[in-house]
Amino acid sequence: MEVVADEIDHPWSLNFAPDGRLFFTSRDTGVINTLDVEHGALTALRGLPRIRTGGEAGLLGMALDPDFARTGWLYVCFSYTSAGNALNRLSRFTLTGTTLGEEKVLLDALPGSIYHNGCRVLFGPDGLLYASMGDAQDSERAQSPAFLGGKVFRILPDGAIPAGNPFGNSPIWTVGHRNPQGLAFNPVTGALWSTEHGPDTRDEVNILLPGKNYGWPTCQGTQAPCPAVKDYMPAVAQFDDNATIAISDLVFYTGQAFPAWRSHLFFVSLKTGRLYHAVTDGDRLLSSEILIDNAHGRLRDIAVGPDGFLYFSTDATLGQILRLRPAP
Repeated sequence: MEVVADEIDHPWSLNFAPDGRLFFTSRDTGVINTLDVEHGALTALRGLPRIRTGGEAGLLGMALDPDFARTGWLYVCFSYTSAGNALNRLSRFTLTGTTLGEEKVLLDALPGSIYHNGCRVLFGPDGLLYASMGDAQDSERAQSPAFLGGKVFRILPDGAIPAGNPFGNSPIWTVGHRNPQGLAFNPVTGALWSTEHGPDTRDEVNILLPGKNYGWPTCQGTQAPCPAVKDYMPAVAQFDDNATIAISDLVFYTGQAFPAWRSHLFFVSLKTGRLYHAVTDGDRLLSSEILIDNAHGRLRDIAVGPDGFLYFSTDATLGQILRLRPAP
């Protein structure tokens, strides 16, 4: 493991551009930076609106447009305040040089709080945009399709509702979430996998199916059956029954640098600072092992670089971006 960038504020979301630059959000400063991972040069982008910070709120998830080299579009989920209310928003910005402009609001006035803001953003192989939203500390309403907290969304890149969404003319894809922190598509099956924070135990790894209910706050983890919850879907795995690990983002390995890990699942944790390696088969998580155990503090995000190496961000005021290479 090596340090690629040091002393950066809470790097939250890591995204590689087609030209190899690493784009990342800094939660508390409200700045998107680009990083030359070979030479360490950082460039700050200008033009974002004012961000609400405090606790877990701030500049959070980001995804680059699948045709980013042509469009320059970045999709950003961030916290803000309106009329004294804590809210979240998903917007699209156009990057010109080092300036972000032409904000197009896709989902607005999403429930916000100091904690449980969700805000992971990801494009699917279907070209649609997926985003997670925490329950904003309003757990009872996570079950309601009328409340946008505690949900995962699926929308078109322009914010419109795609045909086939399970709740009609609604962006909601799944319901019953506490604070989903990670999204990743399985390259073998095409299924959408997710990680989610449990309250004190039972951090979850889920497979997200349209219209399914993931139980919060009535049922948690792999608990099943859950007769009180309609269309209930238990977690694929939970970590664990004794204490929370504060599971964060996840990724399926698609690079070439670690051929033995091709299509394997990796996820990171905040509270325990762990990197997990897991083997899956279809909709099952067969086994998992801890590769890193709190050697670098809280681990927030994980991404596969175009070089095939694994990149991580640490959750700290003086955070780092780390890189895992194969042994020489």
